[in-house]
Amino acid sequence: MRKSVLLVLVMLLSACATNPEIQAQKDEEIVATRAQERWNLLVDGRVESAYDYLSAGYRLVTPYSHYMKTVKGVGLWKSAEVQKVNCKEDVCKADIKIQMEIRHPMMRSPARTESVVIEQWLRDKDGVWGFLPTVK
Repeated sequence: MRKSVLLVLVMLLSACATNPEIQAQKDEEIVATRAQERWNLLVDGRVESAYDYLSAGYRLVTPYSHYMKTVKGVGLWKSAEVQKVNCKEDVCKADIKIQMEIRHPMMRSPARTESVVIEQWLRDKDGVWGFLPTVK
């Protein structure tokens, strides 16, 4: 009896692990968490720590000193929130709502604005999800 129950459980778990919809949901949760962590670091001005969230391939060809020069907005970003993530195989798109605050001596109070950025995340050969910045 125990062997039968155990066999059924193993079969159910293996079916879940191979179901593409369940895997996509899991990937979406992982990417949502990693994207939120990365943006929390950027909002806090911790660009060097956020560098670790870049895709392995991007880090291979882009040293931190160069990446640091491409990050614009530190100090302006006030918050970021992952809105949604959609994954297909080893690529995910993450929509992130960014809130910014711009100060200028000619303005009585800061101007607040928000925008949504769409990020691409890739799964590397080790199964780790990394952000791939858009090359301009």
